[in-house]
Amino acid sequence: MNRKQLFTAGAVALSLVLITAGSVFSQPPAGAAGGRGGAAAGAQPGGGRGGAGAPGGGAGRGAAPAPTPPPPVSGPIVSIANGKVQGYLRTNVVNYMGIPYAAPPLGDLRWKAPQAAAKWTDVRTSTAPGATCQAAEDCLFINVHTPEGFKAGDKLPVMMWIYGGAYTGGAGNAGFGVSHDGGNFARKGVVVVTFNYRLGRAGWFAHPALDKEPGLHDNYGLMDQIAALKWIQANITQFGGNPKNVTVFGESAGAISTLELMVTPEARGLFHKAIAESGFPRLEPVPLAAAQAYGTRAQTANNITGTDAQVVAALRRLPLSAFPATAGSDPARPLPIADGRLVLPMSIVKAFEQNKEAHIPLIIGGNSADLFQADTSAAAYDALNDRKAELVGVYDPQRTGNKSRIMSDYLTDKSMSEPNRAAARAHVKNGAPTYVYYFSYLTPAARTTAFGAAHLAEVQYVFGNVGPGRGGEVDFQGVSTGQEINAYWAAFAKYGNPGAAAGPTWAKWDDKDEATLEFSSTGPKTLTHNQKARLDFTLAGQPK
Repeated sequence: MNRKQLFTAGAVALSLVLITAGSVFSQPPAGAAGGRGGAAAGAQPGGGRGGAGAPGGGAGRGAAPAPTPPPPVSGPIVSIANGKVQGYLRTNVVNYMGIPYAAPPLGDLRWKAPQAAAKWTDVRTSTAPGATCQAAEDCLFINVHTPEGFKAGDKLPVMMWIYGGAYTGGAGNAGFGVSHDGGNFARKGVVVVTFNYRLGRAGWFAHPALDKEPGLHDNYGLMDQIAALKWIQANITQFGGNPKNVTVFGESAGAISTLELMVTPEARGLFHKAIAESGFPRLEPVPLAAAQAYGTRAQTANNITGTDAQVVAALRRLPLSAFPATAGSDPARPLPIADGRLVLPMSIVKAFEQNKEAHIPLIIGGNSADLFQADTSAAAYDALNDRKAELVGVYDPQRTGNKSRIMSDYLTDKSMSEPNRAAARAHVKNGAPTYVYYFSYLTPAARTTAFGAAHLAEVQYVFGNVGPGRGGEVDFQGVSTGQEINAYWAAFAKYGNPGAAAGPTWAKWDDKDEATLEFSSTGPKTLTHNQKARLDFTLAGQPK
């Protein structure tokens, strides 16, 4: 497939998706479009989105769309390490769904590193994705989307998707009304892998007694992600993939995980490129002491006493509802825990600045109103005290007095745009190719009301699964944006250079230009030193 075909392949299928997809979104608050923005003072990136009955859950919006009956089996049977699987063929893509990549983390396996999945003797029907980790603990399933006609040993590039959801919601195959179907990538010659990882307190939990057990602890969701990468190394050749050309990409919590995987030695060599969409690179991990204190509080609340072994056994017998996934300002909310082995006690920006990350090609970026439950109210603006006059000069040079827009821009820059710039600068300084994007596309209905493209807005465009969304019907440019981003991501997976796709040039980030490719409502365009005055102002106020 040549470079121009990267943009045009799958256009018919993408148009069909646009015509037939039903809307599963609700309209967002004013000032946000196509994502999860809202107004909840004090909430942090990834505040509680768990669904009722979820591990650590409370009511939320993270459930995948209601399941439909799985299609009948079709397509080739594939032999992998644990047995044989058969999926289904649809629109030139063979899909293998719900393959166990680890043993169910139940009973004594709760809060342990993932163990090997059991082998099976019959051909396993793999046409449905399996339970999500938001709904059940037996949830460690993996899905593969590969081009029709693939052969073992084809050495096609591989992309592994890590979903977002605040570490309490979401799923590999879909989440928050957005499909993660990898068909549009597969039709461009890329093998796509999606999977579930443990969420809430099943995935992120510490207790002093647990931490005395042998092995790694605390970050069980991250261990699942590493196990999925190891599964790819062991099995993806049979699906036509190349285990030596693996790109990890993710959004929000998935992007945080992607960046953590770049830093942890446990994942070194298991993947070769990375894409981080809205990954909050200055977010600090949960201190180990705070995570252990939460575990101890849970022990006390459930009247558990005894030896370390007795305490651990009793904690494992409790339902996960006994371990609520707190959010907001709670220092022990479900997030990566700084155990010093899998997760370092520092932000991603600090880790990059200390040259601790894998020196692999990276795409990093965010959206133009990239907030999650941030307070953009006029009252929040009025409460600001630090450098207020300078802030107004930078964020409202026309003196419009629109306090909510100022807050949206400022908080987006503080949590996302400036940290992305800092991570890009450090990664380039460490000698690694880096590409930066800025997603600002809005549907026609949102262009007169929204402050920008909200958190999550880009995901349906990345997969090319563009349909009706929160901001109203997409236009032709929206369809084109889906084709363009999907092609850039595919080219990056193939060659380590998104500019290998046809379309506007995507220049590497360097100190001279700090080039950013903006995906705007009028098409892609290159920016140099994007929002420099704003980001410099924000940088000056970041904690040292």
